[in-house]
Amino acid sequence: MTLDDASELAGVNHRAVALAWTLFALVVVHLANALKTSAKARRTNRRAVLGSASTSTSTNDERAPTVLGFYHPSSADGGGGERVLFAAIAAAQRRAREGRVVGNRDEDEDGDARRDVVCCVYSSAASNAEGFDGNTVVDGAELIARAKDKFGIALEGPIRVVRLTRERWARAETHRRCTIFGQFVGSAWLGFEALWAFTPDVFIDTIGHASTYPIAKYVFGCQTAAYVHYPTVSSDMIERVASGRLMYNNSARFTSSKILTGLKILYYRAFAVVYGWCGKSCSCVMVNSTWTKGHIDELWGVNSRVVYPPCNVEDLSQLSLTRPRLNAKGQPVKKDKAALRVVSVGQFRPEKAHVMQLAAWKALKKSMNRTQKIDNAVLVFVGSCRGDADRERLADIQQSVKDLELEDSVQFLVDASYEQVKRELSRASVGIHTMIDEHFGICIVEYMAAGAVPVAHASGGPLLDIVRDQPDGFTGFTADSVEEYAEILGHLLSMRRSEREEIATRARERSKLFSEAEFSASFIDSLTSAGVF
Repeated sequence: MTLDDASELAGVNHRAVALAWTLFALVVVHLANALKTSAKARRTNRRAVLGSASTSTSTNDERAPTVLGFYHPSSADGGGGERVLFAAIAAAQRRAREGRVVGNRDEDEDGDARRDVVCCVYSSAASNAEGFDGNTVVDGAELIARAKDKFGIALEGPIRVVRLTRERWARAETHRRCTIFGQFVGSAWLGFEALWAFTPDVFIDTIGHASTYPIAKYVFGCQTAAYVHYPTVSSDMIERVASGRLMYNNSARFTSSKILTGLKILYYRAFAVVYGWCGKSCSCVMVNSTWTKGHIDELWGVNSRVVYPPCNVEDLSQLSLTRPRLNAKGQPVKKDKAALRVVSVGQFRPEKAHVMQLAAWKALKKSMNRTQKIDNAVLVFVGSCRGDADRERLADIQQSVKDLELEDSVQFLVDASYEQVKRELSRASVGIHTMIDEHFGICIVEYMAAGAVPVAHASGGPLLDIVRDQPDGFTGFTADSVEEYAEILGHLLSMRRSEREEIATRARERSKLFSEAEFSASFIDSLTSAGVF
């Protein structure tokens, strides 16, 4: 190599180094600008969330308000999880309101000053107002109206909503393969988006995204609390896969292959280890039933507290136990023309097993010993759809009704308001629910409170917590096959009205264990006992 070649090579190296440093500097400047912009946005979000609350505290009181961040991205799904969210917010607001009336300087039971409370909700941008306008924090007036319209729960304003843009990443339909792992990772990223946009004092998960707990606790320094509706993975799931049982979450592709079955079991067990570690990051763990507690305590290594979910017992218990005599169209008729109504309340999700209800209804309608009451009876599906997948499932169910030639005795009420649901419950003599291992079963309690005799699956929360016999008789019935459901429905529809009303009376009395008042007291007590509120 000549001297000229060496000089030229050195010049090229210098230019390359200079270019590399220039690119590095540009990246650093870009990141710094992004962090500056993000920091500014976070300050803006915090001012928007706190609003007037930050100035409502007396100047002599140095204690800032406690901000509770309720994490429930799918806050427009119309299910039991959404009811828990709204009832939990109402409980926190009631606690703060009761504290404020004590005096100018609120004190808790130990004599320490009680801090004011501000509530914010992390929710999908798609579920708020008319689309997404770029504002991360918006007023929760729509959320307050929805709580009242859908569930009859009165919330106080102001409530701030932190809008999230990546909620679809945590949905099952987004991940066609390795669904629970995909949802786990997606919910972690969604939780990071939520906490980065605004960091509360207490992060309360009411939807079941366990991957957010270590992020909230170790990265953002929040107190963490969780209300767990069901375990993402459980020993029951693993046992069903091992036994080759065909279900909505265990397709024939896996049940027919020992290799795939073995890989799926390994996948579930590996996921259970990670899931358990995340659960240990939570300071306060509440579960909705004895069944859920058994699985969560085993997986997470914690001693969770059973806090039964809020059921609208107080309002529904005001309904008359004596059902009006109506025909299939809901018009008043004479006794011999009356159509007894069986109601099925629940989202149109695969695990709710609506097809099993149709099979039982068909078996009932073609039974040899059916009575005139059975011939006249109608089945009414009352439910909501979370998205396109649920709407497709609803269409399949409606097609099944036609295929089974049940159009004259099956009706649908979709995305109904609270008043519409209440009306249907007031007319129903029987309520049916067929989900296997239902974690709790809010709608079953609502049947009981409204005066409809429940028929639920003999598993999970309905069996262990809800439909329990009393010393003076039954409060409802459980079944685990199409034949048993058909037999019990036939028995209930054929009995005298007075006999049904005796069962309904006992069922209503038992439903009082699951009232919103009981939930509120237990929810707040759990938070305070764990030292997070």
